[in-house]
Amino acid sequence: MPKDKPNNPESEGFRPLPKPIKLDLPSERPKPQRRLHETEENDRIPRDSDYSHEQDSRQRPVKEEPEKRRRPSKEEPDPRRSKPNNEPEKPQKKGNRYFKSAQKAYGQRRRQPKPPPKQKQQPKSHSSSKPRLGQGDRLYTPPQIREPLISPKVKRVLKFWALGLVGVAFIVLVLMSMFRNNAWSVYLDDRFVGYMPINREVETDSVHYEAVRHLSESLGASIQVNEKTIVRESRARRGELIAAPAMILELSQRFTYQIVGAAIYIDNERVAILRNETEADHVKSELMRPFINQENHVSAEFEENWQIRPALADLDSLDSPTDVIQLLERPIRHVHTHTIRDGDTQGALAIEFNTTLDSIGYLNNITTDAILRTGNTILLEITRPRLTVRTINEISIIEDVPMEVETRENANLHISVTNVITEGLEGQREVVQRITSINGIPTGVPEIVSSRILRQPTTRVIEVGTSEEIIQIR
Repeated sequence: MPKDKPNNPESEGFRPLPKPIKLDLPSERPKPQRRLHETEENDRIPRDSDYSHEQDSRQRPVKEEPEKRRRPSKEEPDPRRSKPNNEPEKPQKKGNRYFKSAQKAYGQRRRQPKPPPKQKQQPKSHSSSKPRLGQGDRLYTPPQIREPLISPKVKRVLKFWALGLVGVAFIVLVLMSMFRNNAWSVYLDDRFVGYMPINREVETDSVHYEAVRHLSESLGASIQVNEKTIVRESRARRGELIAAPAMILELSQRFTYQIVGAAIYIDNERVAILRNETEADHVKSELMRPFINQENHVSAEFEENWQIRPALADLDSLDSPTDVIQLLERPIRHVHTHTIRDGDTQGALAIEFNTTLDSIGYLNNITTDAILRTGNTILLEITRPRLTVRTINEISIIEDVPMEVETRENANLHISVTNVITEGLEGQREVVQRITSINGIPTGVPEIVSSRILRQPTTRVIEVGTSEEIIQIR
């Protein structure tokens, strides 16, 4: 800095620059907003007296315009801004001197807002909620703003807690779905079989019963399973689940079982074991069928003690019905010791016991013409059927009923003369007889069960002469 210039800012050459002037122009000035309780002159409702269709001698009242405020000139002081002479002037700041002079030049100053106009007083007879409208008045009723029942702050708190509860519930549901049991694990004693979906309508015990029923139907016999099916709740993957029908089939294939068959006993001797009682009844009917007459059959039974009892057996040890029928139809041959009676010969014994002479000679080591002595014993091979079928049949027979003959004596006729006065007629009756047979051969005398007359007989009347005199005929 050159030394010839002074450092005093008040000296020449160092005058400060004026501050920028902010003008309060009408275009930049914000338009004052009208409040709800304020009214303007243009909003006034015209009265009926302002307009008239008829000529009225009275003149329309002239509206007095308010005096316009005159802007004071520069020479005349403003009375509102003039200060009393005794009031001292306040010291002004140096920086505001130019700004205030510019405000004076443009005649702009800060204006105070207009006070709201006074509302027209309503009569006391009307309530404030329903004010009375007068001529030229315009009433504006602001909306009734009710205080909310729940404050916004409480609403925010409740919304926060509601979202929190929804989130906690969602997390709990997800955890329950992750850790809940979704399958049944099926075991045969200690052997694991597989997983099946949980079905609340099906009980756990029914899985075992359904598998046993399926196996018994496939085998056609009652079975006794050696294992026990255990069902527990567990968790499994979707790919490991087996449907209920497939699980039942899998269980039936893994069972170890025994068949509860029907054993046939003849005189307390077991002959065969069949799958069920149906096959045993079929065998019995086939053995009786040759000896039963379906037309007059009453009953049939074995002479031997025939019994059917349940028995456990393996599948390989069962007999087929065909083999059992062939076995029971074969005759039984056994050696019988017979004491010789008076008049017994080899031929008579062979016919009586259904054997042959060669069989008698072979068993007793004798010739066919040997003489049998009374009191000695002889061996005979007797052949008889395994089962003896006793049947009872009823036969209906139609018999003639003889008619009665009535004889009348006539003395006018010779002894040799006989006249038939009324021809008689024999009657008929139906007789039902019950015949008992053993293996188709009738035994004993038929028993008469019932008798019914079909036609009554009529009496025959005969006239017989009793005179011994000879009558000559000329």
